Amino acid sequence: MSDNTLLIALQTEVAEMLNKDQIDADTPLGELGVDSLNVVEVILICEQIYTNVSDPEALIFDEFTTLRDMDAQLLEASDNFV
Repeated sequence: MSDNTLLIALQTEVAEMLNKDQIDADTPLGELGVDSLNVVEVILICEQIYTNVSDPEALIFDEFTTLRDMDAQLLEASDNFV
């Protein structure tokens, strides 16, 4: 999968979780409506999409983090990152 494909998959899954048709990858999680309860769901989504991440617990994101930021962190933490 290309890097862009992973981001699109992340957008699609998070939009579905939030019951939205689509979401902007550059909108902060807080503005998307992701609350503290949804964060666990977002982490599970990330683990399903980014299967080569060596240490997902090391990722840092808050209500100001965007999906594009998360994608970059996940790709950097990937075992296959070059």
